Amino acid sequence: MGKVRHRKRTRDARVAAASAPLTAPTAQGDPTSSTSNTADGEAAGQQGLKKGARRDQEMGELLDKLRSSEGRERAFAASTISSLILTLPPLQLRLLLSRNLIGMLIERLSALSAPSANSPPPPYYDLTTAIESLGALRNLAVSSPPHILSEMHNKRLLLPLTTIHIPLLAHFLPSQLAPARQPQKPSFPATPEQRRAVEDANEAQDTLRRSFWDWSENVCVLLWCLAESNTKILGSLNAHAQGIVGLCMSFLAESALGIERNAQVAELAGDQGGEGGMDVESKKPKKKDLKKEQAKKVRVPLFVAVAAAQALYAFVSDNHPAHTHLLSASTSYSFSPALASLLSILLTPNSPVPTESDDWAQLRVLAFGTLLEIAKGRSKRRDVEAVRAALRSDEAQEVLLGLVREAKLDAAVEEAKKVASEIDPTALPSAKPDPSSPSSRLASLERQSQTLQLALEVLSEWLASGVPDSSSFGANQGAGEEDEQDEGEDEEWGGISMDVEGDVEMGSDEDEDEGMVGAGEKKEEADGIIRRRRGDTPVEGGEDAILDDLEATADSDDEGEAAAESGSSKALALLGDSLPLQLLALARPTTALSFLSLSAFAPHGLDKPASSNGLISTSASDASLLPSALSTLSEAITTIHVRALEALNNLYITLSRAFEKAKKAADKDRLRRNPKELQKVFETSLELVMGALEAADKHVPVVAQQAQETGGKKGKKAAQQQQQAQPDEVEEVQERRMEIVMAGSGVVWGCVRLGVSPESSKDSIVVGPDTTPFLIQRVYPSAFAAAQTPAGEAIRVRTLGALGEIGRRADVPEQENAQIGRFMLSLLPTSRAAVVTGTIPPTVASTPDILLQAIDSFIDLYADEDRSYDVPVFRQGQMLEDLDRSVQGVRAAIKKVDRNKFPELRARADGAMENLVAFVQYRKDVVKQAGRR
Repeated sequence: MGKVRHRKRTRDARVAAASAPLTAPTAQGDPTSSTSNTADGEAAGQQGLKKGARRDQEMGELLDKLRSSEGRERAFAASTISSLILTLPPLQLRLLLSRNLIGMLIERLSALSAPSANSPPPPYYDLTTAIESLGALRNLAVSSPPHILSEMHNKRLLLPLTTIHIPLLAHFLPSQLAPARQPQKPSFPATPEQRRAVEDANEAQDTLRRSFWDWSENVCVLLWCLAESNTKILGSLNAHAQGIVGLCMSFLAESALGIERNAQVAELAGDQGGEGGMDVESKKPKKKDLKKEQAKKVRVPLFVAVAAAQALYAFVSDNHPAHTHLLSASTSYSFSPALASLLSILLTPNSPVPTESDDWAQLRVLAFGTLLEIAKGRSKRRDVEAVRAALRSDEAQEVLLGLVREAKLDAAVEEAKKVASEIDPTALPSAKPDPSSPSSRLASLERQSQTLQLALEVLSEWLASGVPDSSSFGANQGAGEEDEQDEGEDEEWGGISMDVEGDVEMGSDEDEDEGMVGAGEKKEEADGIIRRRRGDTPVEGGEDAILDDLEATADSDDEGEAAAESGSSKALALLGDSLPLQLLALARPTTALSFLSLSAFAPHGLDKPASSNGLISTSASDASLLPSALSTLSEAITTIHVRALEALNNLYITLSRAFEKAKKAADKDRLRRNPKELQKVFETSLELVMGALEAADKHVPVVAQQAQETGGKKGKKAAQQQQQAQPDEVEEVQERRMEIVMAGSGVVWGCVRLGVSPESSKDSIVVGPDTTPFLIQRVYPSAFAAAQTPAGEAIRVRTLGALGEIGRRADVPEQENAQIGRFMLSLLPTSRAAVVTGTIPPTVASTPDILLQAIDSFIDLYADEDRSYDVPVFRQGQMLEDLDRSVQGVRAAIKKVDRNKFPELRARADGAMENLVAFVQYRKDVVKQAGRR
């Protein structure tokens, strides 16, 4: 079955890297305006040049300044580039990149030197240039395609980052957290050279203090982007794991954040409040002295702490070599200070800065995710066992479940639209943003949506790793009440209708599915989790060894009945509350900002008709263009829908596995005790898949529409230019649709496993007559499923798994069962020669996993010869003869799986082959026995 694992996707870059740029940035509405103060004569001379040539000249001048020997010019150029990167048109940005912009920026990072014991602050211009260059690289990393990160790595970005900037930040952090030093004064009498030296030292110290947190954030965000890009870059980062983890944790220590150590954590660590706690609190000073001390105390800003937590989470995710640097030494008996700090963040509900509660909520989610990565391992260390216990607590789980329960997307979107209409796009940004200003309120809504997105990602990971044991789940009933009421009003139609236009999508990656089974044997299911790996490339996972430490419901059989019953009880806790309906509500694209492409937004609130984005049918599809300020929130809302469906997918896969492991009939009945809820999830998931497929069929790219409307060469040229300007938009839309089909099909599979019974139709979900044709004729042969990618393979495997369960339900019509059985048979290669020569028809299973699932589902379908459909469908339909003819073709296909390269897959395939041969012989014996009667 397919569960979901993913990577973080909440990158949020600021346009300006430094809080106090040396010069005013270029006008927001004219990113291509001149970046230098040219003389009047030069400006007059440029007026005769073509616009493109003038832009090229300006970019060339900017790069020349970046190489200048004058420190002020270098700092100015780096600051300007950092500000322009996120606003430059794609063509002009590519022009800059083609001139070795990345190489020059990395070269500017090396202007500083590694710290020594008593290193003074770096010179003013060198430090400013390095920070602005880091900001430019950071803005490139968060807004550009993944290959940009590979280019940075190939040009040796890690060398100055790990040998200069990380050590410098660690060196100056203690002094940054201490009260500010008094400026130096020259001795009397002093020469002019001595006075200048003192002034330079004071200026360097002041620059370091003002820019330190921006510097820190730039480094952390770059580390975050690099860590989640690909495994090659991650391997290079592992060589510097100690410095990276150490830097991140220095920003996340209790003393640095200004929080008290949680009492539970203090007990684990064996102290009374404090190693790592605030000195002020541990000494218990008098009240008058306490206020003075707190006024002097400098805390790490929460935006820096969030960036550090993001970097740490990305670095330790699925990266065991990094875990050791968060744990105490194997010879130490003390509790890990790093884990103690993370636990304190997780279990501290209130922000040390009340006005930054949004950042604190995101920080707690990241702490949960990082601790979850540590807890998933097989380690039996005291540190790790304590983390597992903490994650199972109600307080920890409420960090995620509270955000899910309280989310109100429609209200947030309506507020955002109102706020966006109040923003003046021509106003210059202020040095100190007003929290009550429209821009600040919109930014707060964006942070809240990104936090919810991240919480759903961590929740999906949590559900994939095992069901948490929490008594709090049953108490949370709020979000699903409306959906319960809706059920009473709607007719239970039992599946997908062929004329339904669904609305949603689900993001996922990919999954690995069940292994083979023999007649009468129990399934041994591979993990089959859709994982979002580094680089966001869907990859397939095998049997995941990390699941057992969290007491997952899919306990192996040799762990005994007690473990299975324990897993079932935890699954029941989840099913008993409204979590499924809460996730379902978040998965529905009911807001005006759901699933919109960039073409749905207009700059500066321009009001003109918007063409349909072709992603899905939403309330905003035919509306006027929305303000561009809402594009970031729209992307976050869309991702929330995706992540919610992924979490729902993981939940029902876990529940269905618990159902199969349950030993008692009472436990199975309790797992299926809410058939209405299951029915709603089943039907809505099918609607979402239908909506994604119909949108893919109907979609006409915006550039093609414009070409048709304009006509002629001019229209084609304009369309081509727009397509070049937005090369990733169509690909992003298609990826979203694929994610809908991927996750939706996984939820359907989990629902039918849990809600369809081969023995009795009582309390089973209703499967409509159009469901099977929809899965066979629309989902399985769709372009997404047919793609030769792991995602396409996963969609087909999931569809086959769902069909296998639907086809053997108690009240299945003979005609529907025959349709499913014949479809399964058509996927098996019929001859060995066709496999060897590669002339297999396109309708045959294209990969080993699809073939194994087809065999597995077919055997399950006809394993019981006493079913009512067995004689008229299987025997009289001569399916046994057709299956027997396919044995040689299946054997040849399985032999093509390389045993050395794919040992686990080959072992599964060999087992499936044995099952198939045994099943054919078993059915032949049944025919012989029937003939003797």
